[in-house]
Amino acid sequence: MPGYVSLISGVSIDHLKDGNDSRKNARRAVILNSIAFNIGLSMIFLSLGALAGLLGKTVTANPWFRIIGGIVIIGFGLQLMGLLKLGALYKDTRFFSQQKPRGMLGSLTLGMAFAAGWTPCIGPILGGIIGLAATSGNWKTGLYLSCFYSAGLSVPFLLTGLGINKFLGFYTKFRKHLHKVEVVSGVMLISIGLLIATNKVAIINAWLASWLPNAEAVAGNLEGSGVETLPPIEASKVEPAPEIELKDAAGAPVRLSDLRGRVVLLNFWATWCIPCRTEIPELNDMHRELGAEGFTVVGASWNDSVSDIRGFQKEIKVDYPILLDSESVGDKFGGIQSFPTTYIIDREGRIRYKVFGQRKRATFEAAVKLLLNETQATAVSR
Repeated sequence: MPGYVSLISGVSIDHLKDGNDSRKNARRAVILNSIAFNIGLSMIFLSLGALAGLLGKTVTANPWFRIIGGIVIIGFGLQLMGLLKLGALYKDTRFFSQQKPRGMLGSLTLGMAFAAGWTPCIGPILGGIIGLAATSGNWKTGLYLSCFYSAGLSVPFLLTGLGINKFLGFYTKFRKHLHKVEVVSGVMLISIGLLIATNKVAIINAWLASWLPNAEAVAGNLEGSGVETLPPIEASKVEPAPEIELKDAAGAPVRLSDLRGRVVLLNFWATWCIPCRTEIPELNDMHRELGAEGFTVVGASWNDSVSDIRGFQKEIKVDYPILLDSESVGDKFGGIQSFPTTYIIDREGRIRYKVFGQRKRATFEAAVKLLLNETQATAVSR
């Protein structure tokens, strides 16, 4: 790491450790050049993550892609633990000049080249992140994942340059524990791979959602106290809802097509999902108050048995229909990656809104009323 900092900044290690007045200038060079380097580094990784998520969206509806992606991530985990040896993951493709860069532009260029050929000890991690981004089917998810990955690489470079003496002492002591860190990271990758392969990755997303605030909701609060507006699906991308048939808690079959002529809010949820629980009372109110206008809420329970639902109903009353075994049809909707995931379907059976995460009643109601008031003349063309 110290050697990389010296390469990035164009300042020698001895100069960084020096105690005279020139140390301030050296540190300033480290900070400015490290920032430029990190920008170049991040540009490559952010683009790679977003591209993986974007391209993955076209194939995630195929369950075999999800299964293969999960197996690949498991392989990365085994490689990181040392149980699988794939030399290609650690192959060094960097072709840097020994001459140190001059100025911020040189550091920016070096950062981009560094990201393109970076290999020591991170091949499996990067591969796992790209695999997770691709199976998410969402370029934003890929961008978020690669953003954290880039930060994890970039911040140490800057901190090392600012405290080179302390870092050298810490690294000498910590180095003997590096394999333990690799083993723990490998176990995490294997766990994520198993969840992806078995279509259970939404469990992690729901758990995180219970601890982390909804980013879009927070952004809405920062912008003002008005009602959040859901972005509709582009007219050219509107498609009919999949033809599905599931059973309710009483064992009666329910077809989504039977609700044609009504506006349907299809909510994929689970009894163990905290944000899902929070939404239910307001969804109950909407189902009851807007029912006469042609609106229906349908809950699609994920991985819950009849006994689970009955036990849950004793704690939180659900007034709208609950369908079981929704995980069997998740792939028809492009894969359910987080809970709650909500689809708002118009009277003609077309998906007009897709919503990830918890929302307030006012947000849902604004979108629903637009569809309830929509006439044939104003409806999205077929």
